[in-house]
Amino acid sequence: MYYFKFQIPTNADGTRVSYSPGWHGTLDKCPSNVVVDLYDDVQGYGIAHTTDMVIPKELEARTDLQVKTKLSSMKAADGVYFGENINRKWDKEKAEMEKAGLNG
Repeated sequence: MYYFKFQIPTNADGTRVSYSPGWHGTLDKCPSNVVVDLYDDVQGYGIAHTTDMVIPKELEARTDLQVKTKLSSMKAADGVYFGENINRKWDKEKAEMEKAGLNG
């Protein structure tokens, strides 16, 4: 298993781009069988892992120890999603859209 870090880009106005659950960056050839472990919209990056035997050279590989150390040091905050709260990001966005009357 390989862990990797990916960047979350910003819009022209400086806000983070919107993305769907499971999104793990933009590459010509993305790894398959990816699970996202962390989205940090505040700092603009995420960490994910894949069962692929090789990851593209454009990705920043991380060791198991690096990822476990990083995740154990993370604190729950607005814009930071990991572990069991990772899906909270989309629950919150869905509620905001419904409140604004944008639920389709």
